[in-house]
Amino acid sequence: MMPMKLFNNAIGKFDILNKLSLNLYKNLEITSPFFVSIRSASNRSKRGLYDGRDVRTGNNVPFSLKKTKRKFKPNVFTKRLYSEILDEMIRFHVTAGALRTIDKMGGLDEYLLKSEKVTQGEGWRVKHRLLQKIENCEKKGINVLDEVVFRDEKGNVKKVL
Repeated sequence: MMPMKLFNNAIGKFDILNKLSLNLYKNLEITSPFFVSIRSASNRSKRGLYDGRDVRTGNNVPFSLKKTKRKFKPNVFTKRLYSEILDEMIRFHVTAGALRTIDKMGGLDEYLLKSEKVTQGEGWRVKHRLLQKIENCEKKGINVLDEVVFRDEKGNVKKVL
């Protein structure tokens, strides 16, 4: 367990938040000393697949160094993504970073089932549908991702899914 000195030095700036975090730190026995603030997600990022991105604030700094407040918005667009398990195209609000993560994880289904960032909104609803489909197929004794081969009367391959 980390020494509490590191944590007690931070209490001067944000008393209430740090005391709450300190209590959580003690109760949950978290080993990281950086558990100081808890950030809630905005309503906008709850809508789609934002992969942890959210609206941030900062400053515009011109040559004169006179700072003005601004917002940094995530690169969000509407995109239709294919789900292999559901066998359909699903429309999402998705960030460019989330698309890269989806590609890296091997597809939409893998991302929705394995990512810790899909907890609510559009992604959670589709994840729930995926889990229901997998559960129904397991009850029938079918593996969801097996290839399905359709043959005609002569035994020729008609269609492979």
